Amino acid sequence: MISLTLNLFLLFIIFTTSLCISSSTYDVPTTTIKYSSILGPNLDKLPTQNETRKLFQSWMKEHGRVYKNVDEMAKKFNIFKSNLKYITETNAKRKSPHGHVLGLTNFADWSHQEFKETYLHKNDMSMYNNTMKIKNVNSVSCSAPKSMDWRSKGVVGSVKNQGTCGSCWTFSAAGAIESINAIVTGKLVDLSEQEMLDCEPSGDCNFGYMSKVFDWVLLNKGVALEKNYVYTGRKGVCKSQIPNSESSTFDTYDLVEKSDNGLLCAVVNHPISVCLYATPDFDHYSHGIYDGPNCPKNSDETNHCLLIVGYDSVDDQDYWILKNSWSTRWGMEGYMYLKRNTNKQYGVCAINAWGFNLIKHNRKD
Repeated sequence: MISLTLNLFLLFIIFTTSLCISSSTYDVPTTTIKYSSILGPNLDKLPTQNETRKLFQSWMKEHGRVYKNVDEMAKKFNIFKSNLKYITETNAKRKSPHGHVLGLTNFADWSHQEFKETYLHKNDMSMYNNTMKIKNVNSVSCSAPKSMDWRSKGVVGSVKNQGTCGSCWTFSAAGAIESINAIVTGKLVDLSEQEMLDCEPSGDCNFGYMSKVFDWVLLNKGVALEKNYVYTGRKGVCKSQIPNSESSTFDTYDLVEKSDNGLLCAVVNHPISVCLYATPDFDHYSHGIYDGPNCPKNSDETNHCLLIVGYDSVDDQDYWILKNSWSTRWGMEGYMYLKRNTNKQYGVCAINAWGFNLIKHNRKD
C-alpha cells in the first residue's frame, strides 16, 4: 500500500510539475504535443507504459486538465489507459485509408458510462410517426450536385460547446434556424440555445424533442441572439422579455423522407437538423468516414442530435458532413464525416430516420 501510494504521489508530482515547463523539455518530440498529429492513423498500436504516461502528460497540457489530488489523477490516468487501448485496437482494424480514426479527444479521461450519462440520452421518437407529415413520401427526386458544403457559402455558424448538459437538441435546432435565415436573408447570426433550453418546457439537460423546440420557436416568433441570452449549460428560468432576433424565424417544418435520397434532396436546399445513434466510437472520433460498426442494426433509435451541413465523396465513398456541439477539440474541429448511400433502411446510425426540414419563404436570390 505504501509503495502504491508513493508511486502515485511521484506520478502526481511529475505530471503537475511538467505543466509549468515548456514543451521543449519533454522527452517526446514537440510535434506530438499537437493532437492533430498523435490522433492520426499511427495511433494503432498500444504505447508502452512510459510512452502512455508521456502521452497523458501532453494531453493534460493540451486540454488544460488539472486534477484536485493524486487519487483523482490516478483514476483518470487508468481511464485514459483504457480508452487508449480501445482506440489503438479499433484503429488497427481500419480497412480503408478513408475510414474513421479514433484519437485522444477532449473526452479521453472520461469513461464511456460517464460520457453516456452526460451526453447520450435515449429519445423516444415514435411520437413523430403519427403526429407529423413526412415530406414527399416515396416521391423524392432532385437534381443534386456531386458535392455540397454549406460552410463554404457562409451560412453555417461556428461550432459551439454544450458543456456537461445534454442539450444537443437546442444546438441542432439553433444551427438549422441560423442557416435557413442566412440563406434567405443573407444574414448569419448566433442564436440562443439557452433560451430554447429555458423556455421549451418539456426539454432539459436530459434531452428534448426537436419538434417541440421548433413548435416553441414558431409560437414565440423567433429566438434571442446568443449574446443577449448567454449559454450557461443548465436549465433556468425563461427570460421571455429578451427581444427576438429578426433572423430567427421560419414558416413551418416537416420530417424528411426516411431514405438516402430523401435526406440528400433536403440537404441540397439547406442544412438539416438530425438525430442519430451515437456509439462509444463517437467519444473518441478524430477524423475519417464513420461507417457505424457499433450502431444498432435496422433501428431508428437515437440518442444525439447534430446538423448536416453538406455531403461529398472520396474514391466512391459517399459521406455526410456533420456539425457537432462538443467543441472544436472534438473530431475535425467540431465536425465529422458519416457514411451515406449504404442502402440501409435508416442509414448509418439511423441518420436517415429523423431529419427535420425547416421551411422559410421569400428566398433571397
